[in-house]
Amino acid sequence: MIDKFTRKADVEKRDVIGAVVPHAGYIYCGKTQAHVYKSLSDEKTTFVVLGPTHSRQDTPLAIMTSGIWKTPLGAARIDTELAESILKHSEHLEDDYEAHNQEHSIEVQLPWLQRRFKNFGFVPIGMSDHSIEKAREIGKAIKKAVDETGRNVVVIASSDFTHFGTSYGYTPVSGGPGKKLDYIKKIDMEAVSAIENISPETFVDTVERYSATICGVGPVAALLYYLEDVSKDGELLDYSTSYEVSKNEDSIVGYCGIVME
Repeated sequence: MIDKFTRKADVEKRDVIGAVVPHAGYIYCGKTQAHVYKSLSDEKTTFVVLGPTHSRQDTPLAIMTSGIWKTPLGAARIDTELAESILKHSEHLEDDYEAHNQEHSIEVQLPWLQRRFKNFGFVPIGMSDHSIEKAREIGKAIKKAVDETGRNVVVIASSDFTHFGTSYGYTPVSGGPGKKLDYIKKIDMEAVSAIENISPETFVDTVERYSATICGVGPVAALLYYLEDVSKDGELLDYSTSYEVSKNEDSIVGYCGIVME
């Protein structure tokens, strides 16, 4: 499935240093994920993957500094030196395996990396505290650690965008699927604009203004704080929704694939 989506993604390789990628089932968001992962240059060897913690939320900011994550495609090893450096530069991060044990938002990114790169290291950071203060702390800690270790890093924020429907408790508009999809896209594109402009405050303000159900607010904001001094802008490579596959207008999720150089 990964290979099929990758073949169909019409993108050029570029020197990506940051990205926003969805984390739903591949059947729904694989097309959008493929655009991001196919665009990564071959020289990249280390990835910091930030994801929202949906399950175990008693550790607000959770990193792992050592170990191997196994997927059906093999083993992915944590970059211990980089992880320990990030932990050192953050006041509130905790080294906590259990916070990651039942969480999908980071693990679903690994098979994509395993198909693109023979050898790579990664650092997982889970966030259930999405406050702008904590996002700033994490973003700046990553920047200090990257400078300290000299790693050639891509920072990935794992996030789905607007969750619309009764199952998500979010139905700000009524009507047919067209009206719902237009509303979802309006919110998502305002959020995308803030991300493309590397503006974490504007992004968080957009989310708060619409009470938007974007699940990776903290990870995306942390990515933007990391990029503030190193990237001028970003680009939306692909946008899709779950409705394109499910045709279920009562449960729609938006997906954005965005890269920054």
